[in-house]
Amino acid sequence: MELPSLDLNLVVVLHALLEERNVTRAGERVGLSQPGTSAALARLRRHFDDQLLERVGGAYQLTPLAQALRGQLGATLAQLQGVLAAQPRFDPAATDRRFVVACSDSVLAVLGPPLVAAVTREAPSASLDFRSLDARVTTDPLALLRDVDLLVVPRGLFALPDVPSVELYRDRWICATWRGNAAVGDRLSLEDVAQARWVMPFQQLLMSSPADAALAALGVDRHCAVRVESFSVLDRLVVGTDLLVLFHERLAGELTARDLRVVELPVQLPPITETAWSHPSRRLDPGHRWLVEVVSGVGAGLGQPTASASR
Repeated sequence: MELPSLDLNLVVVLHALLEERNVTRAGERVGLSQPGTSAALARLRRHFDDQLLERVGGAYQLTPLAQALRGQLGATLAQLQGVLAAQPRFDPAATDRRFVVACSDSVLAVLGPPLVAAVTREAPSASLDFRSLDARVTTDPLALLRDVDLLVVPRGLFALPDVPSVELYRDRWICATWRGNAAVGDRLSLEDVAQARWVMPFQQLLMSSPADAALAALGVDRHCAVRVESFSVLDRLVVGTDLLVLFHERLAGELTARDLRVVELPVQLPPITETAWSHPSRRLDPGHRWLVEVVSGVGAGLGQPTASASR
């Protein structure tokens, strides 16, 4: 196989030009002067025999070829960076690497403390950057995976069969309400589920949880009375109300045991299988493999959830 005789640095400049659609900003992004970036654009135009950027009015627009290239370059560069960054060994005790993990606040509450302890113990100079989930988790998970080392979300949230993953731990759903709520009994019917008012998380991210998918299969849609971008405060928000909530059993704590009671659902909901996903380009990275081994070990050590709410 023969590669075209094109400086790989020009590929980086091309990516910046197609993302910024502005020669000056693209140059600033890659550390080139405006004349240097213009010269690089001229070389790229000759190579592709295409204008790539065409001025329309006071702005540049991408040509059809440039639009097609833009869709491929991000993944290509991520894979290339993974190949070029490959090292024969990784020494956690000597690394000062920063690892980025994207997850919900529920996962952070459960997995975060033991993971931080394990990483700081084995790699004392490394750092961890926990990031909140954004809309890409459902709209473009591969793009999100390119920006992080690990994405921890439940299995079944998206369908990417070729993406490396490892199961970390399982959790269960608890349906609960305030202990003083006399509007519902100890068990709900499907009609009760449909008519009740619920506190629900992450509706803005368009994330349909496995619990809602199971209920929707029975023709039941929950009515969202309170929306919150958090899992960890769900139980607090129903205290003193007639609202219902579904939340993760591992988050059940002292407040739940004191102020809430469990309400049985008419169907058994599927378990939550929290899974760590990573971009395929990271397969060659021994540092990434080390992180996966650490987080997998931490997940395996969590054991089974134990309900704390009063039944």
